[in-house]
Amino acid sequence: MKKLKMSALGLAAGVMVLLMSGSNALSDDGWAEAVDPKNFSATLTFATDYLFRGVSQTDNKPAVQGSFDYKHPIGAYLGFWGSNVDDYISRGNIELDVYGGYGRELFTDLNMDAALIYYYYPSSGDNPNKSYGEGHLGLDYTFKELPLSPKIIGGYNYSPDFYGEDGDAHYGSGRLDLSLPFEFTLSGLVGYQWVEGVHTTGNGNGDNGHNGYDYTHWRIGISRPLLGFVLDLSYNDTSNADFLGKQIADDRVVFSVSRTF
Repeated sequence: MKKLKMSALGLAAGVMVLLMSGSNALSDDGWAEAVDPKNFSATLTFATDYLFRGVSQTDNKPAVQGSFDYKHPIGAYLGFWGSNVDDYISRGNIELDVYGGYGRELFTDLNMDAALIYYYYPSSGDNPNKSYGEGHLGLDYTFKELPLSPKIIGGYNYSPDFYGEDGDAHYGSGRLDLSLPFEFTLSGLVGYQWVEGVHTTGNGNGDNGHNGYDYTHWRIGISRPLLGFVLDLSYNDTSNADFLGKQIADDRVVFSVSRTF
């Protein structure tokens, strides 16, 4: 896990170097552009449940979440995110994530995103260690000329040492967003998670007495901005309702309200 922590520090340093070099290339006033307040944002969210890839992280209870983000005009970004979690996720009852990466338009309406994410569970005292890192690659394309402007989003995440020192993990997802009248957005997502199983779910402690686990999850939701807030209502389910012996991945409806400043 030391390598992953060093990767998180290296991520922040790498993004800063990219910003410095990019600022000078953009204009003589690169630094002024880099620290422009419009590059910074903060978001506060209240949700009836915190689902991560279809699995409740708060034991079917509400979550309060917040983030602070910086995005430079050249496409580099860095952010921090936090949420409460339940004891079975971490005895510290909190998750703090740091992430950074680079996104840009490759061709008209086709965008890419590459990022590193570090999930940190402070004061958990857990053995094996719950904190871990992931790499992310994503593409999205918007069909602006079609009715409802369909947007297709695909993503892939890889971790060499997943949550609980559980070895290799792969996650792939596909999402479709549709722009409805009156500022509503309808979205559907399907994702697949596979985990090798080494420490936490190794030695037959995974699904059905095997090592590790794998499952599919899906989500359909509708959202709309209202008075400066974003309201989101979704239906969620997975192929493994009895997730590792806990009823935390069965079907459920989740409502959230968020505000970005």
